[in-house]
Amino acid sequence: MKPQDLIGHDVYDPEGERIGRVGTVYVDGVTHEPEWVTVRTGLFGHRETFVPLRGAHNEPDGLRVGVRLSVVKDAPQAPLPPEGAVELFRYYGLPDAPPPVPVQRGPKPSDMPRRRVR
Repeated sequence: MKPQDLIGHDVYDPEGERIGRVGTVYVDGVTHEPEWVTVRTGLFGHRETFVPLRGAHNEPDGLRVGVRLSVVKDAPQAPLPPEGAVELFRYYGLPDAPPPVPVQRGPKPSDMPRRRVR
């Protein structure tokens, strides 16, 4: 599975509580391995919160992450300012690292403008 294939998947915490849907995948700038996702949360999914992929795994119903919903609710939100990476790593108790790099997804058929029928 390519990192961009995670976009749109439902995200659940370790207890099975639904957190939201994957908005953006972020990779390590050196290894290019997925390390973070933003999860669209809230009533209309307007808020995107960073969630680490450390301890995450795919399941039939979606992506199961290693952090609880209550922790994600107060996590740093996207977009992340350049100096925000330090805050992000500290919030989740992770060692400092270079800022994550977003992965762009390819267009899907639903992204294409509709053709007018004449």
